[in-house]
Amino acid sequence: MDMTLGRNAVLGAGAWFAVAASLAASEGTVAASDPAQVAGAMEAAGYVAQLDTDGYGDPLIRTTFAGYAGSIYFYGCDEANHTGCDSIQFRVGLDRKAPVTPELMNQIVRKYRFIALWLDKEGDPWVNHDVYIGSGVPAANFIAALKAFEGNFAAVADDVFAEERAEADATGTGAR
Repeated sequence: MDMTLGRNAVLGAGAWFAVAASLAASEGTVAASDPAQVAGAMEAAGYVAQLDTDGYGDPLIRTTFAGYAGSIYFYGCDEANHTGCDSIQFRVGLDRKAPVTPELMNQIVRKYRFIALWLDKEGDPWVNHDVYIGSGVPAANFIAALKAFEGNFAAVADDVFAEERAEADATGTGAR
């Protein structure tokens, strides 16, 4: 192995981490206790972030993940005034023609890290990921978690709809 190449790769990685740490420090933090701050960080990263409230009165952000409508739910909020939340959950559902089989669920859960998968009454999968951010995490870390979830979700969506796409291709009715 060329030692110069190895040394340069290590130096390059070190420089990247230094830049990332510097950016995180300059961007401030993102805290679940400040939903507007969460939405602002998302918008700064190019995401749609529409503030709303859920059925309990807690904050909710409506957004999209990989082109699918999704939400960010806030948890650990004060039950009386719905403030002081300490964690969030990225969540998006998929609507299939047929219910997801237990075999496919197991394949997906084993394959993807950082997701939880559950089925609604119709057998459609919902994908979510919980993030405890307490009084705040660097904005760069929050955006990295958001992007990681979106990437995992896109791959899950591909797996969930693979059977339907194959059927559509075989019958010539088009892909989803």
